Amino acid sequence: MRKIIAKILYFFFYKKIEKCSLRHDAILSIYGHDQQREPFEKLMAWLVNHDYTFITPEKVYSIISGKEPLDKKYVWLSFDDGWKSGYDNVLPVLEKFHIPATFFIASKGIEDGYYWYSKAFQNRESDLYDKIDVLWKIPNAERAKIIDQLPAYKGPRITMNEEELQKLNMSGFANFGNHTHDHVMSDKCSKQELSDEIDKCSLKMKNIIGDDCTFVYSYPNGNLDQNSVEVIKEKGFKLAATVKIGWIKQGDNPYDLHRNEFNNGCLEENLMQIYGLWTPFFNRIKRLFRMKNHK
Repeated sequence: MRKIIAKILYFFFYKKIEKCSLRHDAILSIYGHDQQREPFEKLMAWLVNHDYTFITPEKVYSIISGKEPLDKKYVWLSFDDGWKSGYDNVLPVLEKFHIPATFFIASKGIEDGYYWYSKAFQNRESDLYDKIDVLWKIPNAERAKIIDQLPAYKGPRITMNEEELQKLNMSGFANFGNHTHDHVMSDKCSKQELSDEIDKCSLKMKNIIGDDCTFVYSYPNGNLDQNSVEVIKEKGFKLAATVKIGWIKQGDNPYDLHRNEFNNGCLEENLMQIYGLWTPFFNRIKRLFRMKNHK
């Protein structure tokens, strides 16, 4: 059903998609998480065939700071967390098309083989919280205490291991950014907590791939506030990525970079996703239904 809806919406959004695909006045900034190979490969093939040039964070920084011109159709591709699919499914596509991607790694996941939220979902009927959503909204120390009390994670490894991370690095198509050690919500941490989390990730990445990953940061879950931005600046990061929908333009705030998410849907859906059309459309539908329910 979702695929059918996507194909219908694609018909109505076709002209907007075509217009977006011709833009070269801003960087198309897109990201994913746990990717299946086929939908990802189809999306990358479409971008390559439409003459996009894939760039690194260093190039993004040079463009937004005015050191280099926006003279081509640029796309910055990134992935959050460090999922095993980054090695299994994403890397072969990067190698096939010879394109770079940024991987934001939450280093504790590399150690454990899973993320804290994976453990939380597995124990979502726990009496320790009313709704699992609350874990993203409470102070970090309180969240960590709850996670520690949950039964052990039971399931297959879902993150890359150190060897896979090293091979990804040696491929020459991957660059890396900091995503904190335990995928903490930046705005739910004290400045010291966040600083420690970033340092742990940097140290772990330095030990694994020889790079402390202090050029670009990605706010886990997109959460940020003034304190977290101050910490990122103090740590010397040049860029920080959010999950806000939009493009990257010259003169933009380097610590508030927008990105459009794609997923494992069909090509039509992913095209609407990367051009920022899919989510706003359904948000409007949700608001409309809420309005009707109040009448």
